[in-house]
Amino acid sequence: MNVSQGALKDDVEAQTASPPKQRRTIFLVVVTSSILHDWLAALACLILALGLEKASPRDVYVLRETLYWHSFPRKVNSVPSWTVPVYGFIGPLVLLFVARFIQRRPWAELARLWAALCLAFFLTGAITNCLKLPVGRLRPNFVHTCWPNGTMVFRANDTWGGYPVCDPGVPKSDVDEIRKSWPSGHSSLSAAGMGFTTFYLLGQLKPFSQAACEGRLWRLLVALLPSFGAVAVAVTRVLDYWHFTSDALTGLAIGFITAFAVYQSIFPPLTHPRCQLPRDALVLLGAAEKEKYPPMGDDTPCCVTQNAART
Repeated sequence: MNVSQGALKDDVEAQTASPPKQRRTIFLVVVTSSILHDWLAALACLILALGLEKASPRDVYVLRETLYWHSFPRKVNSVPSWTVPVYGFIGPLVLLFVARFIQRRPWAELARLWAALCLAFFLTGAITNCLKLPVGRLRPNFVHTCWPNGTMVFRANDTWGGYPVCDPGVPKSDVDEIRKSWPSGHSSLSAAGMGFTTFYLLGQLKPFSQAACEGRLWRLLVALLPSFGAVAVAVTRVLDYWHFTSDALTGLAIGFITAFAVYQSIFPPLTHPRCQLPRDALVLLGAAEKEKYPPMGDDTPCCVTQNAART
């Protein structure tokens, strides 16, 4: 039997494989898929974040002379907690879904983008809760929430302070919540979701890319709009007396850094000529599948080419 006949026999056997064998093959392909690993990592971060959300923070010793820092009035949230996943998570998911149809990208790329967004959002939530619980910093409105009747009670108190004991009528959830000031969860989650959207838009619009020459400023402005929204949310947390300025700034830093790290793990640097393509696509483009991602022409900026032609 020659080589061509042997290859033909292997193809026939592969096409006529038994259903159990085909199912095992599909199962192995799915299990070993890198996209599945990304989704499992995001799921693990989600479970960790939700588990820590239900935990109680550390009961800290409070100096009496510092209570004036925590005596601001209790105000209604300008940005309710339930809206954070809507604009910071669901909104970017919808944006990536719409962009997939406009740019006609593969479904596998959308799945990886969604997994990256989930990882950035859930990992930020886990990091934020991991810091809130052991620190146990009191919120600016702690006094008015813990002692609504004005009677301050301390446990194991001494001349300088003690451990606050809230009024029995205050719900347990509020008692835990007023000890979770640092860092700001609204700020960090907003920065994670909206920051990831900003980095994605920077890659697609290419204001820093070597291949772009005209319209850099408007591209940069459009890409930064989601991040402006995250900063605005952080400002409301300070103005509503739910967080100190340091809480909001730390939350923004956690969210933006996490989003940038996750984005850079699947996309090339923003200065790359083809920064709009994932790293996997760049590998395929340079190898053998140029029909899926056809070359966009010479990577040399158009303005450089025009200037060279004039000279």
